[in-house]
Amino acid sequence: MTIPFVDIAIVGGGPGGLALAHGLRKHGIDVAVFERDHVRADYVQGFRLRIRQRGLDALAANLPPHLYNAFLETIGIAPSESIALDERFNLLSSTASAHDREDTHVAKSVSRITLRQILLSDLDDVFHAGRAFERYEEQEDGTVIAWFKDGSAIRTNLLVGADGANSVVRRQLLPDFRVIDTGMRRLAGKMALSAAAAHDISPLLIDYNAGIQPANGRRMMITSHRVDAAAHARHDLIGRDDPTHNDITGAHFDNTTSYIWWNTAYERDELASDDLLDTMDGQGLLDLLVDHIADWDDRIVRLIRHSDPSTVALLKVRTSVPGAVWATGPVTLLGDAIHSMTYFKALGGNTALYDAGLLTRELVAARRNGKPQAQAVHDYEEAMREHGYEAVRGSLAAMLNNATATRPALDVAAE
Repeated sequence: MTIPFVDIAIVGGGPGGLALAHGLRKHGIDVAVFERDHVRADYVQGFRLRIRQRGLDALAANLPPHLYNAFLETIGIAPSESIALDERFNLLSSTASAHDREDTHVAKSVSRITLRQILLSDLDDVFHAGRAFERYEEQEDGTVIAWFKDGSAIRTNLLVGADGANSVVRRQLLPDFRVIDTGMRRLAGKMALSAAAAHDISPLLIDYNAGIQPANGRRMMITSHRVDAAAHARHDLIGRDDPTHNDITGAHFDNTTSYIWWNTAYERDELASDDLLDTMDGQGLLDLLVDHIADWDDRIVRLIRHSDPSTVALLKVRTSVPGAVWATGPVTLLGDAIHSMTYFKALGGNTALYDAGLLTRELVAARRNGKPQAQAVHDYEEAMREHGYEAVRGSLAAMLNNATATRPALDVAAE
């Protein structure tokens, strides 16, 4: 069996892996991406990604100019101002915008589907779907052979595990690595803006980032994502409905419709047992949540009651335990594969993109400027661990702060 060779092999076709592929190709470095799924249809994929500075900087550096321009033109518009309301709809506070550099792009959000369309563009010859990674073998010459479940293999100078929180690459590299259940259960859903008009949804829940802070109970975040149809039309298939989702019923994977988005989180067993929650469809989860907040102001309850059930699901919030250190070799990790985090600071996708920018810079130094690969990968890993583990800790702290009202959430220690 002849095993083909590629300089850099990436396992995982999420935002980080695809951005890395673009960055390497931009500098003439041989690369290939191996993705398990033909269609990314996980629940989170149907929601927006809030753009932060670190993600924007990495995309600007890694994408070719025409794709970065397409990204900028198809970014959705989110509210730039925030308000806090109690469950009786009384105004508690309002802010024009955040001051942290990471929050200067609070009005920018992008559909994860649209971002994927952009990142897949121009990669047809290096992107291989339906290739589920199985294991790797380090060779005496310093290369690595990666084996896939279909029996195929590739040999590479560097294997990059960008295969998400359940990374198979990480499982072999760091068998003792921990990803833990925080005990929080998130519910989220959408309502199209056209439906919001029909149900007379308050502009305060559409035109602002509205944080509902009840005197007793869990907090809720409500915001909106507006899509510019004219910008989509200028970029042909980028930004339009992804044909790979045509066979998926419901509106959750529609990336062309403007909508209101809400999310809230409860402790394990607070709404219902996991065994019961796992059996519920979107309508059942909506009914459960409406019953739980029935005494809230009807302007809030009406939004939840009339949300599209096909967009509603439950997410068990998990986080990695930061602190893992390993000896640098011909296998490394990127994004959620090494620093998966809670969603509470909107840092996960942006941090993966930032990783891609860091690793691209180091590999260009290795391939073009004579820096030894081992040193380049080591320097990347040091920087990645520093910013990635900080993001994990910050996201966990935000979860414990923002999900908690009068009753403390489950305490999870971050090392």
